[in-house]
Amino acid sequence: MGIFSLPVLALIAIVGVVIKAVLYFTAKSPSKNPFKEPIQTPVKPKVIDQKTRDAVLKQGFSKDKVPADLDAIVVGSGIGGMSTAAIMAKAGKRVLVLEQHDQAGGCCHTFIDKNYEFDVGIHYIGEMQYQSISKTYFDQITDGQVEWEPLDETYDEVIFAEREKPVRKYPVRSGKGNWSSDLKKLFPSEEANIDKFFALLEEIRGGNSKSIIVKVLPLWLVSFLNTTGLLSYITDFYDWNAKSCKEVVYGITENQELRDIFCYCFGDFGTPPSKAGFPMQTLLHTHFQKGAAYPIGGASEIAFNIIPVIEAAGGKVLVRAEVTQILLDHKGAVRGVQVKKGKETYDVQAPLVISAAGLYNTYDRLLPLNIASSSRIWPVLQDLEHGPGAMSVFVGLDCSAEELDIIHKKNAWVFTGNDIDKLTLNYLSLTREEALDADIPLLFISFPSTKDPEWDKKYKGKTTMAIVTLMPYHWLEHWKDERVMKRGDEYEGIKKIFGHKAVEQACQIFPSIRDHIDYVNIGTPLSNQHYLGAPRGEIYGLDHTRERFSAWANAVLRPKTDIPGLFISGQDICSCGFSGALWGGLLCASAALERNVFNDLADVHKRGKALKKSN
Repeated sequence: MGIFSLPVLALIAIVGVVIKAVLYFTAKSPSKNPFKEPIQTPVKPKVIDQKTRDAVLKQGFSKDKVPADLDAIVVGSGIGGMSTAAIMAKAGKRVLVLEQHDQAGGCCHTFIDKNYEFDVGIHYIGEMQYQSISKTYFDQITDGQVEWEPLDETYDEVIFAEREKPVRKYPVRSGKGNWSSDLKKLFPSEEANIDKFFALLEEIRGGNSKSIIVKVLPLWLVSFLNTTGLLSYITDFYDWNAKSCKEVVYGITENQELRDIFCYCFGDFGTPPSKAGFPMQTLLHTHFQKGAAYPIGGASEIAFNIIPVIEAAGGKVLVRAEVTQILLDHKGAVRGVQVKKGKETYDVQAPLVISAAGLYNTYDRLLPLNIASSSRIWPVLQDLEHGPGAMSVFVGLDCSAEELDIIHKKNAWVFTGNDIDKLTLNYLSLTREEALDADIPLLFISFPSTKDPEWDKKYKGKTTMAIVTLMPYHWLEHWKDERVMKRGDEYEGIKKIFGHKAVEQACQIFPSIRDHIDYVNIGTPLSNQHYLGAPRGEIYGLDHTRERFSAWANAVLRPKTDIPGLFISGQDICSCGFSGALWGGLLCASAALERNVFNDLADVHKRGKALKKSN
């Protein structure tokens, strides 16, 4: 290596990183601190009247409702876009959020039909049932108005339901050491291997949080650190990411049932264990280590309480506003968006556009091809993949939960056998015709109404069940150009076969529900495409493969793009789900405001804890 030894290069690089980090965390910003004071606003009574709620959540787009002198436009009202907008609003910026659906919230919205209300995407969230820094952040953007109900200590159950075999159930308990302790009792000969697995979770935890540094360092420095291997001195996340979850757990134990239990919740990010890096699984397990919670009043409380924060700064959240194009000036810089409403199109001007509509939507659909294809993100997107499509089945039961033998305030992960990676990949590789005759190998089943203490105030004597599973988009792609609700008898028949099969498999686990099924609504990947704007029916954005979380891809997928004035928020920036999109929103706001809002958040979190302690 010439006159420089590896240790000297390492020292130079690490000093460079430290200098860059110090500059980032101490630099003065032209923007105001969005997190000035701890939230102390008393929680107001829940608004139950639906017309009052709709007046907030369903404000339809019209040109006269667009605020003047906008600072930014956000495309998409999921938690990624809404969190960015709220942070910017708290920094004094006037932000317009545009949503193509008929209500705000993205995967946090709910729908009401036949006197049942269903959450479409929120099932359980970690780190919200106590004053974590995530909770402090969320309180800031909702003015502390969203309350969280803790789930049962056993928040998940792993269930193996093989044909002609007794059902096997394994609890997943929150609390330090509880889950590992339970596993040792169930697998006494595997005690050392169980200890090894949980020790790895703790070992990798620190590297997970440091992995995000590649999103703030200059790309040339990331390339240098990655090429020389010096990045490993900063975080071991990327070394572990090179190993699949399957590879790691197979190296720990030969017990297939235990291997499957270690990987059971891969459905929370949608990528089977042989394709996902091990850190993805560790992130989930540590996220729920202290338990899980559910928003009291349902998921629509989230958008309902963020919107007033955006409006307080002069902004607006408007729905039925399909953004068809990001507008650029003659120099290639962002100048606004084009919105389609009915047969009319409108240009809305702003110096910044923040797309929370997903990277594929942004680069394949909203930007001119010549601009998109010349961006540094383009080659990365060509190498990555859409996440898998999903089917959701919403079931209404005509009795109270107390009358049923079901799980309360927890979730069930149901598999049709062992080797869940192989079962899932084999199922996803089937043709549609083959899949129609096959069991669904993975079902996530929960009863959301049991998680919400406010449920009986609105829907007494009723219970809801939600079932989610993976479903390839191409099985139903033939009907993608047909109008929603008008796709014809063949499509409806196929949809019902898949949906009712999921319900039947759920009835085998919870037989008491069979005679109380009053309502069934089946959402396919095409439903996700229509209502959520998911290009191929995915619910988690980019597929969470090892390639997606390689150091270079993770660095390039940063909020600030190389198109002047264009920023990206949401799941594709950090990771999927509510929490991943939430932190992607904060990263994006930090870039758009040119301010280290991480420091602001850490400071207000510290002051809030001190204030609470003193009181």
